[in-house]
Amino acid sequence: MGIGAYRHHVTLSHPTAVITAPGWWCAIQNSGANVGDGESAYILRGRYHGGIQLETRIAFEGRTLQVMSVNDLDERHTELVVQAVEVVARGRNPEN
Repeated sequence: MGIGAYRHHVTLSHPTAVITAPGWWCAIQNSGANVGDGESAYILRGRYHGGIQLETRIAFEGRTLQVMSVNDLDERHTELVVQAVEVVARGRNPEN
């Protein structure tokens, strides 16, 4: 479906924390910012989800996003705005 203002169902994971409800519906938009090494920044907007924090990984449509900042994390049932950057695997041969 691609990036856009419509809703995406994404999967959440964290390297150390257990996220009890790994699914989240959100709108994903490219922020237009380039953070270096070909990585792009994204803005995700959705309802509060307590599992989203720094180091949370967000997966959708073959992309993996790393959370960089979270706004409104303490306010339940309000819009949660997450800024994330795409995680790009480097040094891998695409044929493997």
